[in-house]
Amino acid sequence: MYALAKAKDELANYLSNVLNVDKEKVLNSIEYPTKEQIADLALPLPSVTKKFDIEIKGEYNGRLIKEVWKDGLFINARLNEKELLKEIFTNFSENYGIIKTERPLRIVVEHTSANPIHPLHIGHLRNAILGDTLAKMLKARGHEVNVRFYVNDSGRQVALLIYGLSKLGYPDPPSGEKKDQWLGLIYAMTNVILEIKKINEELKSTTNDSEYKEKIARRDELLISASELSKRNQEYFNKLSDQIMNDKDPEGEISKIIENYEKGEEDIKKIVRKYVDFALEGFKESLEKLHIMFDNFDYESDLLWNNDVKLVLDFALTSVAKINYKGTAALDLQNYIDDDIRKEIRIPIGLEIPPLVLMRSDGTTLYTVRDIAYTIYKFRQFNADEVINVIAEQQSVPQMQLRAALYILGWKKFAINLIHFSYGMVTLQGMKMSGRLGKYISLDEVYDKVAEVVKAKIEEKKGILENLNEIVNSAIRYAIISVSANKPVSFDVKRVANFEENSGPYLQYTYARAYNILSKSTENLDISKIDENELKNEKRTLLLMIAKFPDIFINSVDHLQPEVLTVFLRRLADVFNSWYDKERVLQEPDESKRITRLFIVKGVETVLRNGLNTLGIASLTRM
Repeated sequence: MYALAKAKDELANYLSNVLNVDKEKVLNSIEYPTKEQIADLALPLPSVTKKFDIEIKGEYNGRLIKEVWKDGLFINARLNEKELLKEIFTNFSENYGIIKTERPLRIVVEHTSANPIHPLHIGHLRNAILGDTLAKMLKARGHEVNVRFYVNDSGRQVALLIYGLSKLGYPDPPSGEKKDQWLGLIYAMTNVILEIKKINEELKSTTNDSEYKEKIARRDELLISASELSKRNQEYFNKLSDQIMNDKDPEGEISKIIENYEKGEEDIKKIVRKYVDFALEGFKESLEKLHIMFDNFDYESDLLWNNDVKLVLDFALTSVAKINYKGTAALDLQNYIDDDIRKEIRIPIGLEIPPLVLMRSDGTTLYTVRDIAYTIYKFRQFNADEVINVIAEQQSVPQMQLRAALYILGWKKFAINLIHFSYGMVTLQGMKMSGRLGKYISLDEVYDKVAEVVKAKIEEKKGILENLNEIVNSAIRYAIISVSANKPVSFDVKRVANFEENSGPYLQYTYARAYNILSKSTENLDISKIDENELKNEKRTLLLMIAKFPDIFINSVDHLQPEVLTVFLRRLADVFNSWYDKERVLQEPDESKRITRLFIVKGVETVLRNGLNTLGIASLTRM
């Protein structure tokens, strides 16, 4: 049991006797006051009893708790600083604060899962970093984690890319050009030319003036995009334009590609997989810069060819919840889940859930049915206790439909243990994106822009460049994980590379500062020589934060809130830097004071190192 857990246990023992309330109930209700100067720990009386006229009489004689008093509806407690420091550092380990769970689970984390048609962009950046951070945190907590990427290779977007490549004669990527960027250009060109062709045909039969003007304006916008794309490769653009504009039935060809690939015809299988794998090569290259890797890449097409999707579809078509919806088969989700089920699978009571359409009118399956098959696959393939899908908040309703469909079809355990980790959008200041028009800021460009700013800062401070990549990684990661997932992120390159405050590099700089104090010390840290009078003001605050770290780590991981740990580390760095700017450590002549301060520095160094490593940020000793 770590120090603060022992302190809470001590307080709970005392208060359970005073209040005549079950100890566990008291223990689970102890909290940290919002204002630290009020108290170190507090028990809100309404959480454990209806009797508020309790009196706390006499002095409290505890070890880790030195004072207990009542204030309104709260019973407050103050910790004994000297005993707390002794408890923390008597058996202090390098893994301090990383508390392993007593109930390890097998957990699948699926994240990023971008369509393999163009480079990863800043929109994918938040998904990838959040997913990777969750996986790292869960592993640190002692869970067995499997990280997967779902390759959407069977939909219209991939078919459109293959259609464009067919018009170019299925070329290979030019030597030296990043493969996903090359594919993204062909995809955007193909899409823009197709849209222009479609509008040109619609204009021939448009008689309404306002509709005609609207289409002309839209075509003008597309022509501007086409002009910009053509400058990037005039030869490709001209060839695609000639071929597509003279094609009598482009949509028919695209549909044929989808149909033949779903059937698993050998020729189209080889072609699609070749180019999809080119895109994945590019994805891996980009993500490896941020130390993001996957255990498995799962192809949507495999679920079709293995009949996993067909089995789910056949089963769904025999369900009592099957209805006819807009001329095709669907599952009625609204009338087959009651309020109790909604609570179990986390669907708001009163929210109307649309029917889940099972197939198109031509009989081909929709991604929703494939998602059911893939969810079952993830649970079974890894024998998972939980599956976490990291998916944007715009997919909240489809994710609810997925859980409801799983429950109705009999996979209740999977529905209950399928978690949608939702996140808000991320934008780069002053830039709007559209992948189909080729307008996006790629993840590679974001990385390079941040690297440029970071390098300039390091050179300005006469630092060393050997850790440039790790500092860039910390800058980008921190900008994403320091914000609650349900809030939008506005990405400002200059702000994320700040070395002075509220950034990844700032935390790394603070860690290096603490590490180098300790590396220069030749002191034997004897706990019997500490000066308890030193443990006040910022040093007391730092001691309490060191004590709280195990709690922060547990809560951050168990509630899937990386921002809680990130913000805690930032505040720890703020308090440490504020204190160290005022007082010396190694130069302090009084031995007891010096040793006490070194213990505080050791605690800060360890908490920062373990916290940063948990979040996927390197703890650097030189910057």
